Order: sequence, then C-alpha cells, then structure tokens
Amino acid sequence: MVPSPIRPVLGVLAAVTLSAGFGVVPQAHAQVPAAAPVAPLDRDGEISRDDSRPALLPEVARALNQRQAELNQASVEIAVAERTQQVNEFAKQRAKTEAATRYAEQVEKLGYDPKTTDPRDIAKAMMLKVYEWGADEFTCVDKIWTQESNWQWNAENPTSGAYGIPQSLPASKLATAGDDWKTNPATQIKWGLKYIKDRYGTPCSAWGFKAGHGWY
Repeated sequence: MVPSPIRPVLGVLAAVTLSAGFGVVPQAHAQVPAAAPVAPLDRDGEISRDDSRPALLPEVARALNQRQAELNQASVEIAVAERTQQVNEFAKQRAKTEAATRYAEQVEKLGYDPKTTDPRDIAKAMMLKVYEWGADEFTCVDKIWTQESNWQWNAENPTSGAYGIPQSLPASKLATAGDDWKTNPATQIKWGLKYIKDRYGTPCSAWGFKAGHGWY
C-alpha cells in the first residue's frame, strides 16, 4: 500500500494542536542574537564611510613632526647661545689678561705706574725701580726740587730760563727724555734723576753740593 501524502500533513497539524492545547511555548519565541547595525546608505544607495577619521592620522603626524622640529630648533638655539656666551666670556678674559700684560710692560718700561699723578710718587717709583734708591735718597731729592720748583712741571725761572721740576738749564735739555717734556712731569723727573745720577752719583750727594752752593 502506497503511503498517502496527506498523512504527514495531518501529523504536523496534530502536533501543533496538541502543543497549543497543553501550553507548550513554540520555538519561535526563543532569544535571537541582535543583528549588527547596518551602515546607512548614501544617496546612490551605497554604504557611506566616515572619511574624516583616517584623515586625522596625517594631521597628527604632521603636528608631531612640527613639534619635534620646534624642539630640535630650540635645542640648537640654546646650544648656540651657550657656546656664544662661552666664547664671549673667553674673549673678555683674554682681553683683560692682554690689557694687564700690556700695562705691566708699560710700568716696566716707564719705571712707574702711569695712573700715578703725584710727581713725588712718580719720583719714588722711578728711583726705586731704575736706580734702587730708597726713602733716604728720596728725602734729598725732595729737598732739592722743593727749593728749585716746588715740584711744579711748568715752573720757569724768569731770569735764567731754567724750566720744569728739575729746573733744567737750558730747558731744551729735557727733550732728551721725551717729546712731551714741556707738560709731562714724569718726563721731567726721568731727565732730572738721570742728571743727578750722572753728575753726583746719588741724590744726597747732589743735595750736599746744592746746600753749599745754592745750585746743583
């Protein structure tokens, strides 16, 4: 006997009826996983994409590169500034050293400190440096030149024409000590001390002669 195709259908209907009668929950009410959200469509019916997000990456990279370049430039500028300061400080110290050396050479050459303005102090320095004459010999020089000119570089004898601190006669003899003999006390003192040395040997010997003769 050939099975009737109606029987399977009747079987299904019977199962459904029995399920409804006995309160069985159909499988259609079981939880189904939520579907993933569907991207919106654009006007052309294609899925639209947010192209702004990928574009941020190059901008961030450029910003980072720019910042790094600025930091590098700042580092270079700081290094250059520090090096420049070191060079300037070295130049200043070198200039001071060279100036001090030149000044010491000038003092050595002149026999006195060029900053000295008192002619008596100039004479003391020259006497000690050039002739090794001490305070006792300066006392004699002071007596001579106080009487002769009172240590005035422009003192001039109206009668004889003797001139300057040592009262050189004639006045032009002072030129052998320097071209500025008319106005520079140091030049006049230099000439006067040499004159005393050559003629009398020491200032006190010159004073001894002057004390007895009135001139030297």
